[in-house]
Amino acid sequence: VHGVARRATKIRELRAKHRHVLLLDAGDQYQGTIWFSFFKGREVVKFMNSLRYDAMALGNHEFDNGLAGLLDPLLKHANFPILSANIRPKGSIASNISGYILPYKIINVGSEKVGIIGYTTKETPVLSNPGPYLEFRDEVEELQNHANKLTTLGVNKIIALGHSGFLEDQRIARKVKGVDVVVGGHTNTFLYTGSPPSTEVAAGNYPFMVQSDDGRQVPVVQAYAFGKYLGYLNVIFDDKGNVIKASGNPILLNKDISEDQDVKAEVNKMKIQLRNYSSQEIGKTIVYLNGTTQACRFHECNLGNLICDAVIYNNVRHPDDNEWNHVSMCIVNGGGIRSPIDERTNNGTITLEELTAVLPFGGTFDLLQIKGCALKEAFEHSVHRHGQGMGELLQVSGIKVVYDLSRKPGNRVVSLNVLCTECRVPTYVPLEKEKTYKLLLPSFLAAGGDGYHMLKGDSSNHSSGNLDISIVGDYIKRMGKVYPAVEGRVIFSPGTLFQAQLFLTWGLCISLLYFIL
Repeated sequence: VHGVARRATKIRELRAKHRHVLLLDAGDQYQGTIWFSFFKGREVVKFMNSLRYDAMALGNHEFDNGLAGLLDPLLKHANFPILSANIRPKGSIASNISGYILPYKIINVGSEKVGIIGYTTKETPVLSNPGPYLEFRDEVEELQNHANKLTTLGVNKIIALGHSGFLEDQRIARKVKGVDVVVGGHTNTFLYTGSPPSTEVAAGNYPFMVQSDDGRQVPVVQAYAFGKYLGYLNVIFDDKGNVIKASGNPILLNKDISEDQDVKAEVNKMKIQLRNYSSQEIGKTIVYLNGTTQACRFHECNLGNLICDAVIYNNVRHPDDNEWNHVSMCIVNGGGIRSPIDERTNNGTITLEELTAVLPFGGTFDLLQIKGCALKEAFEHSVHRHGQGMGELLQVSGIKVVYDLSRKPGNRVVSLNVLCTECRVPTYVPLEKEKTYKLLLPSFLAAGGDGYHMLKGDSSNHSSGNLDISIVGDYIKRMGKVYPAVEGRVIFSPGTLFQAQLFLTWGLCISLLYFIL
């Protein structure tokens, strides 16, 4: 919903200016805001229908509320095709979604036909909650199958629209014969030609041109995140459907663009429903709670420390003769922390709206019994592709870890110390690989999310816990004021720090294209 009134204005202007316009979305409209936490996707359908989108690809976050949460409201109420060629339903579920998720759509643009093929990251089963009855196949293979089909139907202008990340977008551009344009998402990469209009650093030109294996130049675009930009791509084709020119840039949707008053009125109506829900004051912070991607996915962040400390506090029980507490360790994946909280806004007041933006997924913090060797494996996984901003880096409490990124993946943990429980004075001691520990972690990780298969629990060693925002909210309320620090819980050995070139986030990936035919 962020900026939708300005987006509506700009889309209307471009449709008035150009004859042949397609409005496309690359997925992840679900999650990430208090709007979704309350409306559960009804706001997505309402405004996308209002803006008359031509097509949308499914992102991994569309599955966060399970298949039922995807079916209703999005699939059942969208007035535009929702696409993914590499999702295959299994068993009885096929009849439930038949006709709702299409592999491709042919759209008449003037006198020409344009084929749009959707794709979704094959990592969705470990990133979200699609359930056991959907198979996510290789993107390139499935896109090629459907590009071949479109070609036999006489379509010579094909767009791949999807949500698998910038590297996969480039692979698709190289490998899939017949695809002329790639509109991507997932990594929400910022591309720009010239001097960027805001604070984002461009990862390359817009469009990013890729030479295909059969010698064509294929434009690849993404439009960053959070609806901050409207991707704008002008593609000129020759009579045979070959791209002869592609140009454009993301349009910054700032205050220079007026708000569409009809859309703004609808937003304001929905805001009334949110007011009582979102404005509850929980407590205050006197320091900046750094929950940015650049912090929590790359190194220790103080908001991650706060979250894990709150979870430990929530699980403190009465001591016995052997233990001061039954559990002392907590982990949370950096990708699960979605927003910072600024201590200079509203005098440091923390509201439910802000906390829901930090933890928008509605998960729980669960208790897991785990061998030390599996925990060590988890911390190796935490940095196996450090620097790409993919979200696996673990924030911790009751744990101190040192990494050496100059080592090969799988052998980067230099030391791993954990807070003792069988002690009167808690101190950090080396992890014992054969010892069984208790660990607090998000339900997402306990289900093997983000590739943490070694953490996947069953009924014998896994107990469900309380809602994440309830735990953290109660902790902040009890503390009154919070001031978490970066304390050296997660350390990278000197000389091995990796400076990523891309700061990657998730959010809304929106692109608007027009064609000269």
